[in-house]
Amino acid sequence: MIKRSYSLQLATPAFLGGADQRAEWRTPPFKALIREWWRIAVAPDVGFSFSRLKERETELFGTAADEGGGENHKSSIRLALKHWHNGTLTDWAKINPPERGKPGSDPQVKHREVQFGNGMVGSQLYLGYGPLILDRGNPAPKLKNNGAALQADEHNILSLAFPDIHVDGMSMALTLANWFGTIGGRSRNGWGSISWASLGGTSELPPLTNATLAQTGCVRPLAHCLELDWPHAIGRDDKGALVWRGTNTFANWRDAMKFLAQVKIGFRTELGFTTGDNSTRVEPRHIVAYPVTKHHVGSWGRNVRIANTLRFKITTEADGGLRALIYHTPCRPTLRHDGVTPLTDTWQPVHRMLDRNPQLTRLS
Repeated sequence: MIKRSYSLQLATPAFLGGADQRAEWRTPPFKALIREWWRIAVAPDVGFSFSRLKERETELFGTAADEGGGENHKSSIRLALKHWHNGTLTDWAKINPPERGKPGSDPQVKHREVQFGNGMVGSQLYLGYGPLILDRGNPAPKLKNNGAALQADEHNILSLAFPDIHVDGMSMALTLANWFGTIGGRSRNGWGSISWASLGGTSELPPLTNATLAQTGCVRPLAHCLELDWPHAIGRDDKGALVWRGTNTFANWRDAMKFLAQVKIGFRTELGFTTGDNSTRVEPRHIVAYPVTKHHVGSWGRNVRIANTLRFKITTEADGGLRALIYHTPCRPTLRHDGVTPLTDTWQPVHRMLDRNPQLTRLS
């Protein structure tokens, strides 16, 4: 068995709940995170065949009989956390610094499609809606069901072991998880951004650069990525990998998340709509993420979902500053999207908008 040990540190709060929805450090989300990036790490080795990938995945991560109709298969991976402490962030009102003796408010950002409050929305609520809610008449969000979250800057230690035969795929998966991984609710929006640092005799994880990313073999042309309906690679266009870094660092996660909220509002509203609610056809913005408030597709209904494949993370620099990271794992939506072809025409305007942002730069 290969053994590895890592120090973990949260850069942003994490909505990482157990069965009772009270936040706590738990191993299952980390197994899921490693599994997510293991799929991307190993996909090229199986020719991007999901059935072949699933066979290897079952061998390593195990499966329950009700998942595939076969027999139970025990996982070959062992994980342990140093502690399983509960989350201590129970009062979101204390997150933002007080202003003139009053409780701090959610940093506001402009949303040109919002018709109330002068078009301003709270950045934390915008990126964290679900785990965060807003009571009528209260300008500040709170945690849903009086829940809790893990605080930014919390630490833990993760130890894991896995069979020697899987060392290549697992090593790459752990590298990718460190570069891009986030955990918990709304993690695609940057919540639960977590960094890994090697401990003891564990080999150091490489830094994220264009060269180290290319060496993984996990980057594919955008058009090829959009041929498959599951995220299996980081996308690439004629300018390089679809990975952007912030040009500036932030002193705290609140400012970093406010910036990401502005970016997300920007690329979502960039596409706009030509139809209204209960649309008879699918539009490019529906493909980016769905559902969309007041703009649902009649044939899809309101209860289906397309997860945003353009994802956010906050990374911690050596000097303690925080930097925004945006990356794209494009794939074809499973819902019927007649009329929105080629899918590259949906995503290229979004990528161009990110390229135009002076506070972002492509990975170098």
